[in-house]
Amino acid sequence: MDSREGRVLFLGNGRCYHTMDWFRSAQALHPESPPVLVTELIDGESFIKLIAPGDRVERLLVIDRILFTGQSRAGDIWRNLVKLALLPVQVLKFRRILSRYPHAVVHAHSMYYIALARFSGCRYVATPQGSEVLARPQRSLAYRLFARIALMGASRITVDSVAMQQVLATLFGFPSALIQNGIDVSAIHQLQRPGTVRDKVVSIRGLVDNYQIDRILDARNELAPGTAVHFCYPFSDAIYKAQLQSRMITGDHDHGRLARRDLYQLLLSSCLVISVPKSDSSPRSVYEAIFCGCIVATTQCGWLSLLPACMRERVIVVDLHSRGWFPEALRFARTQSQKPFIPSREALDQFDQRQSMRRFYDEVYPVALQA
Repeated sequence: MDSREGRVLFLGNGRCYHTMDWFRSAQALHPESPPVLVTELIDGESFIKLIAPGDRVERLLVIDRILFTGQSRAGDIWRNLVKLALLPVQVLKFRRILSRYPHAVVHAHSMYYIALARFSGCRYVATPQGSEVLARPQRSLAYRLFARIALMGASRITVDSVAMQQVLATLFGFPSALIQNGIDVSAIHQLQRPGTVRDKVVSIRGLVDNYQIDRILDARNELAPGTAVHFCYPFSDAIYKAQLQSRMITGDHDHGRLARRDLYQLLLSSCLVISVPKSDSSPRSVYEAIFCGCIVATTQCGWLSLLPACMRERVIVVDLHSRGWFPEALRFARTQSQKPFIPSREALDQFDQRQSMRRFYDEVYPVALQA
């Protein structure tokens, strides 16, 4: 896409790493026509503020100050109710913003913002999240209708897993393009230091029931009670987190939500990263761990079959019903993580976020502009 032809408006959560990483990649690729972030969420609920001075930001009606001060299931429900109630107001606000960018293409990330784009009557690219396609439509007929209405107006739909492609095709009849969210490979390379000792065990997923952190701790406490675990997570549920704290031991580290640079530094000194969810789409944090040289212990998931060979070699699939899975994964990681990870061209083409963003500019946004 000729960057002079139209500016890209990223419509999404300004506290979301996925949205902001795309935004940063677009800034780097097209500094002569930088993207614009359109959001109503900036720094509330104890999330790290990701928006930086100098970013081009258009604000909807910002709701941070009327949300909970911390993260919890109740806070999630309240936020969703507030967002739904204010959707008509945000549509009007967004239409005013769009009038200042007559040749823009909107890239909406997550279903709420996809619906906002749909009701605003603009040209838009839709990128739903995994659970919004794989789980919620199956549980709720109302949500399925909401998703159908939101997605049906998109010029293009993109997803990050084959499972999402298949569900969109079978449940909704919508075609989609497979483009990974991507990871910041250059930032990982800049932080790598020769001779770094790899000795940490890390849990990197959210502290919510789906990611089964309790089973990690139970397995550790039974057969590897002296092994400390580092916890970092993008979000948490206060009740579930409290339940986990009773299982923790002296030496465990609760890092909370880490900034990207701090996360990479932790992973670069880790041998084993554990991710054992009940369900998963395409876990970017797992790919980041592999590119940082870690061994990843995970349950059997569909995304494993799509990994290039160099990445698949860094994964050990565990059975949580097998009593010895934790020490087995730890033994494997302590030996295999000492071998440097050298990404193949296939891995870089598929998972480098700069490459992913180039695909949007080359293949996806031009179609939206012509719609």
